Amino acid sequence: MRYILCLCVALLATSVSAAESYFSPVKLPRGVEVQVPKGWWLLGKDYIRIIQTSVEAAMDLSGIGLDDSEEVNLIAANSMPRTTYAALRIDSTIPPSATPQEIQAITKTELRELSTYAKQEIEKLLPYQGDQLLDFYGVHLERISGHPALVTKYRRSGPKGPVIVEINQVFTGNQELRINLSYRESEKALWLAVIEKIKTTIKIQ
Repeated sequence: MRYILCLCVALLATSVSAAESYFSPVKLPRGVEVQVPKGWWLLGKDYIRIIQTSVEAAMDLSGIGLDDSEEVNLIAANSMPRTTYAALRIDSTIPPSATPQEIQAITKTELRELSTYAKQEIEKLLPYQGDQLLDFYGVHLERISGHPALVTKYRRSGPKGPVIVEINQVFTGNQELRINLSYRESEKALWLAVIEKIKTTIKIQ
């Protein structure tokens, strides 16, 4: 029985190790790093590069020159095959709209007010993109890579079914990051763990 248990543990460890090899670390401008599934395709002319298949290799985009006083897209990536839908987008704004201390000091009342405002803005914006807000799950505080973050979650319509969206606004001393993570609701079993892993691998210097 002990042998069988050890064998099962060994097989599980092998499976986890194999799964981790499908992610590649990506170094982005402005001191941001994230791990992206190797099968995903990168959007935008500045980011169309093949993610290397070697586990050890890292994709380095940090050498791309950016203006330090503007909002820029650092990365946009979608799932493959293209019949599926999950997505990552990271935008950076310098200077940030608030300090980390101000965000950390937000009260529950202020969070409720932010939640109401965010819902109203999303309801206005989505129709211009051909979508509708289906459910709004509110705004709450988290910490991402040690920095305070406002996290907004909602469910919207999509051409092939509802989509779950999470917007993470991370505030550091010198920039504000907007990290959008989304996936088609009907593909939750396929993408939820992947989206969560992407979020946990975000590192901000």
